[in-house]
Amino acid sequence: MNVGGLAGRWGKAVTLCALAAAVFCWAVSGAVAWGDEGSAPGESFLGKKILWVDSYDADYAWSQGLERGLRQALVGSGADLRIWRMDTRRNGDEVYARKAGQQALAALQRYTPDVVIASDDNAQKYLVVPYLRGTAVPVVFCGVNRNPAAYGYPCRNVTGMREVDVFDNQMERIFRFAAGKRIGLIAGDTEVERAVAASCKKKYGDRLKIYLVRTFAEFQQAFLRAQQETDILDFRNHVGIENWNDSAAERFLADHTRIPTFSEHPWMKKSVVFCLAKQPEEHGHYAASTALRILAGGRPGDFPVKDNEQARLTVNLKMAKAAGIVLPVSLLQTADIIGREAYRKEPVSR
Repeated sequence: MNVGGLAGRWGKAVTLCALAAAVFCWAVSGAVAWGDEGSAPGESFLGKKILWVDSYDADYAWSQGLERGLRQALVGSGADLRIWRMDTRRNGDEVYARKAGQQALAALQRYTPDVVIASDDNAQKYLVVPYLRGTAVPVVFCGVNRNPAAYGYPCRNVTGMREVDVFDNQMERIFRFAAGKRIGLIAGDTEVERAVAASCKKKYGDRLKIYLVRTFAEFQQAFLRAQQETDILDFRNHVGIENWNDSAAERFLADHTRIPTFSEHPWMKKSVVFCLAKQPEEHGHYAASTALRILAGGRPGDFPVKDNEQARLTVNLKMAKAAGIVLPVSLLQTADIIGREAYRKEPVSR
């Protein structure tokens, strides 16, 4: 694979874990970690060009995982990969996002790729939908939180992978550790999280209480309220929360977590009891593999839109102890464990 640059912002063993019959039983589905999709073995695409338009930036953990998956899928393909970062995570206003979409289009027109990969919702909203949907340019999306139909997908030149939360079908299992049935969702007040919250509200109705916050101080206040107002809490993402500090947040959460908490993103594992993390590598690998299949002669319409399937469970003993949760051995034997220091014995003074 050849990796080049243009002017501007060019820049785990993964398995699906499913909660089963006992308290928790995490079963493995799928024998290979984000490696089953691809073009014909040994096929070369030397001279072919792929442009990846990233909604975010190279410092974002999700984008880093996408890139790992992309590059793994493209190894030995001969295809040339270029990356354009829209940087809309750190610059969230509408005017900036529209300009970022226009700049991405200009980069595309200079590079003239054979296939475009567009990751996450902002690349769809500000690039693909206004400029590429329905054209002759093949597009593969990934990391899209909204229902793809909201963007008019699939269509003749667009397909890809939708991002779904693997906890959706496991919520009742989490309630085994809870005192009631009330659900909370807390996250940064961003466009993506507002869309996710609206979707969850439709699903759970009055059982769900939503806390979207802008600052770390607001987060602390909302989190404390949630301990009283809900029975389980989905802490989706701290991205978008101003003045967020990982160390200060971990200390605060260890002092104040009183109910089961969970998240879907791998970088959130130090903040919650359960992290059943979607794998960005799965999205990146699928998008790049599908791009290669298009280069081999396939059409986007040949490949149905699919949902992500793989996840990895991490249990945080520090947060479990704070919440007073006693975890079954069967769960601890099948999960990644962090926060063991919470159970280290204090040295005996003499």
